[in-house]
Amino acid sequence: MPNTVVPRACVLVIDDEPTVRTVARMMLERSGFAVEEAADGEAGLAALASAALSFLAVVLDVSLPDRSGLELIPQIRALASETPVVLSSGRPEEDVPGHGADTFLAKPFNRERLVTALREATAARA
Repeated sequence: MPNTVVPRACVLVIDDEPTVRTVARMMLERSGFAVEEAADGEAGLAALASAALSFLAVVLDVSLPDRSGLELIPQIRALASETPVVLSSGRPEEDVPGHGADTFLAKPFNRERLVTALREATAARA
């Protein structure tokens, strides 16, 4: 039987705060995921457009330096319509009604809440 490498499910984290990206990466990697990071909307869209494999999900910050995460959701859907989006914010979900993401993740979050949000988002797209 040949040795085959099975790629880990990869999550794209789009957040302008380096600390949030680093902590999310560590939490996700400890949970068995691969992680790609983007510091703004443009880099996130470029990662989606150039990905050799599709992402399991996108964790997207509401506030980015180059555009709102809310503006980015339709662009993400246009590039990767099957990829679930987890919208993340320090504000309560009530402050972003009709956001269009598959699920919402309040900041600060812990590993359990992050992984639960990913499961909810992927289940919503299944």
